[in-house]
Amino acid sequence: MADIFAAVDFTTVLAFVTATGVAVIGIAMAFKGIDLGKRGVKKG
Repeated sequence: MADIFAAVDFTTVLAFVTATGVAVIGIAMAFKGIDLGKRGVKKG
């Protein structure tokens, strides 16, 4: 078990998790923006 933890570089894991989280939030915001844009066009 200790060998597994020693082999994993936590800074790399943290960077990957952070980048993945930012990407997911960015994609969600992009879809939300498209939805709001469609709603604005329908009202206008």
